[in-house]
Amino acid sequence: MGYRLGHDDAGGTSGGTGGFQVGPTGSGTRTGQGASGQNGQTQGTARPGQGQGVITPVQATTAKAGTLRAERRLTGTVAAAQSVTVPTRTSGTVTAVLVGVGANVQEGQTVLRLSNPDLNTAVASAQNALETAQVQLRTQTRDVQTARAQLQQQVNAAQTSLANAEKNLAALQKLAAIGAVARNEVDAQVVQVQTARTSLSTAQANLAQNTHAQTEGLAEAQLAVQKAQINLKQAQDAADAARVTAPFSGQITALNVSEGQYVPANSTAFTLVSRQRQVTVNVPATEAAALPVGAAMTFVVGQQKYPLKVTENPGAPTGGSVPIVARFTGTQTPALGSVGSVVYTAKVATGVLVPSTALQADNEQTYLFTIENGQAQQQQVTVLGQAGTQSAVSGIEAGAQVITQPPTGLLDGARVTTANRGATQQNASGPGAGGPPPGGMP
Repeated sequence: MGYRLGHDDAGGTSGGTGGFQVGPTGSGTRTGQGASGQNGQTQGTARPGQGQGVITPVQATTAKAGTLRAERRLTGTVAAAQSVTVPTRTSGTVTAVLVGVGANVQEGQTVLRLSNPDLNTAVASAQNALETAQVQLRTQTRDVQTARAQLQQQVNAAQTSLANAEKNLAALQKLAAIGAVARNEVDAQVVQVQTARTSLSTAQANLAQNTHAQTEGLAEAQLAVQKAQINLKQAQDAADAARVTAPFSGQITALNVSEGQYVPANSTAFTLVSRQRQVTVNVPATEAAALPVGAAMTFVVGQQKYPLKVTENPGAPTGGSVPIVARFTGTQTPALGSVGSVVYTAKVATGVLVPSTALQADNEQTYLFTIENGQAQQQQVTVLGQAGTQSAVSGIEAGAQVITQPPTGLLDGARVTTANRGATQQNASGPGAGGPPPGGMP
């Protein structure tokens, strides 16, 4: 007995070849000569309407190559895109809780304050140490500048004395050459020049030595100031830890402390969730690759629809499915904890698309009828997938005229005409025309 494959009634949510419904139809053969009797013997007469002189009206559509897609619906729960518990960074007594549960806060906003006298004392001590180091640096800098100026003056005076002594020596030497002065006067002036040179060398050495020593002293004083600045910054940071702030903009969902309470360091102060909302759904591994980051989805709860965009797709399956994370992209988002359907379009199969009602089954074979030269031609096909009223198959070429709902007992080679045209296809030179648009009957 032959069978007709009906379309899947699951609303386009099944794929593969196992989603067809099978119902009994009339017998079908490839010979076109007759039909099987009850005992499997060939009958000598054709079925009514299937004889050589009878033209059977049928409906047909043009098969097209394409990708069969189906709408999927998976259950998802709205959650915050980011959620953290914020701890205290230091110990202390809670002096102020500035926001309550449900409040929206900005990044860096103070949520609560702690009091810790030790931290305040440390800041004051560090501030005093810095001021002392700065005073010492200023004093030493002033002393260095004063001493350097004095030594430079001594060098300048020694240079002037040497220049005068050399000038006087030159004049005496000219006079001695003409016998105007005694030789002992020249010798005495030579001694004065040597003395002036020695004084200049000593003054220059003193200046250089002082410069080196004062440079080292200033460097040490400057280093002391830098260390004091670092200590003050650390003390201020520690004191600032008494302010517990929001690490990002969001909503306070829980407060774990109250005013007057003493809390140790690293105690949970409050819970913060981001304003961004997201949904995580477990998508079948065979469909996850078709949902890359940026792919569009829709979240449906009640009568409301909210756009989603995929933000995370790990690719690797976990327990046969891939956890896909999608965030809401619209200005309106559902409430946290809302349960709804995540809707997306999945690829079922790629092949030649035909109406599912065109498919017939005979034992383990699946076939359909095409129209060629006005005759029904039985074609064996392989079903690649099904969604809604359409199936993707292989075994026929795109462009073939496919009979959408073969009449009971239609035989291979039977003469047919498309019902919507009312004209015989017997003399056609190619695939028959007419019929409903691709996808089956309206």
